[in-house]
Amino acid sequence: MTGFVLFGGILFFLLTTIVWAALRSGEDTGTVLAPSERRDAAIEALRDLELDYRTRKITPEEYHLTLARLEREALRARDEEEMIRMRPGSSSNCGSCGAMLDEGSFFCHLCGAARDVGSSPNSP
Repeated sequence: MTGFVLFGGILFFLLTTIVWAALRSGEDTGTVLAPSERRDAAIEALRDLELDYRTRKITPEEYHLTLARLEREALRARDEEEMIRMRPGSSSNCGSCGAMLDEGSFFCHLCGAARDVGSSPNSP
């Protein structure tokens, strides 16, 4: 009987750990990350990949394939972020310089221009 309780406790702990790790990493949760978050995640993965390659945990073939994929992801996210930031007429961008405005701001932090009168500071 004690064996079953011990086995159940270990199984519960392992499953909880796996589910918690998946939730924290954003995998398999359907979470849509912003371009800046996807870029940061790709850069972090590139750093991890470099460490794994230098410590010979992965083969050169795996390294080069994964490196190309992660670089594409980081560049795609950077380009999407740039397109959003420079989108003309966006209520979250400065009408003068195109910089992203912080939520709730009434003035641009770069050029000091006032937010457009027709846009709400709380709108995305």
